[in-house]
Amino acid sequence: MEEAIDEFLKYTKPYKKYGPMINLKIEHTLRVKDLCKEIAKSLNLSEEDIILVEMCGLLHDIGRFEQWKRYKTYADLKSIDHGVLGEEILKEKNFINKFTKENHDTIYHAVKYHNKYRIPNTLNEKNKLFLNITRDADKIDIMNVFIIENLNVKTNNTVMTDMVFNKLLNREIIKLKERKTKADALAVRIGFIFDINYKKSLEIIKERNYFNKMIDKQLEEVENEKLKEQIEILRKIGNEYIEEMTKC
Repeated sequence: MEEAIDEFLKYTKPYKKYGPMINLKIEHTLRVKDLCKEIAKSLNLSEEDIILVEMCGLLHDIGRFEQWKRYKTYADLKSIDHGVLGEEILKEKNFINKFTKENHDTIYHAVKYHNKYRIPNTLNEKNKLFLNITRDADKIDIMNVFIIENLNVKTNNTVMTDMVFNKLLNREIIKLKERKTKADALAVRIGFIFDINYKKSLEIIKERNYFNKMIDKQLEEVENEKLKEQIEILRKIGNEYIEEMTKC
């Protein structure tokens, strides 16, 4: 694994000249790798599979660096799907072999689909498992990044639309194309909590208080009273969900 990490750092080093947002993704990636390992251990996976899921975490955002270089944004809707780009980069001249000679298909799926609204029904159980662990780890640390980097949504005095708010009340996640207001973009973030697959993942969020800290940080910039009310209702729903899912 150490050799793969060294190769990752070697690959990303030339991109550092494009600004501090590159370092943000390097640090995020290494934390996601560690979270993948932590979740995998809770599922009693073999040592071989733990290393594989760490590799999925290490490579899940490999497309982000070229995305930033080309477009100066991490917004996929304004640039390119970074999951698809990541898979293309790994496949080009068999670049993935610099990281591992095995399980390429599993890693390709984890990279390509980690950022999608839903995962394909066609995946086999092994690929689905490693993809879902990667998706959980990614979302956990995205919450963390929102907190430590002060990446609050600029809600522009808007509120969540009824459709979006009601979906979250029903513990459903929001599609990016369903956003109508700036506050709906915040709803997408809050909805992350309902798209977590494993008990350990929710335990990590609970232990580190990421869900509440993310909301507290956002509330520092919210002035609209109706939006504050919506957020607090969703905080309650989210925390109830965490409690339910970590009891058993």
